[in-house]
Amino acid sequence: MSTTTKNKYKATFILDLRESKDDSAKVMADLNEILKSIGGEPSDSEDLGMLDFARAADRRYTQGHYIEIYFEGSSDVPSTLNEKLKLDKRINRIFVESK
Repeated sequence: MSTTTKNKYKATFILDLRESKDDSAKVMADLNEILKSIGGEPSDSEDLGMLDFARAADRRYTQGHYIEIYFEGSSDVPSTLNEKLKLDKRINRIFVESK
């Protein structure tokens, strides 16, 4: 029987909901489901609301909606998460850090 080491992570998502009918609660629920589907175990999440960017690359887009999700999973979960969300227009950026 193999035992997989579970690592703890914090993922910060910057959402771009300008062209989406979904709100941050819907996106957070979707992200939790995606994490579960790829072997992650979400434990806590927080909606940080709209925050200004330190440096805006586009003058028309100077702030984003920030969400943090804490989860556990194997070492391949962060890369799988990035791959799964690459084409999701609601997600502007993803930062995953080990805890």
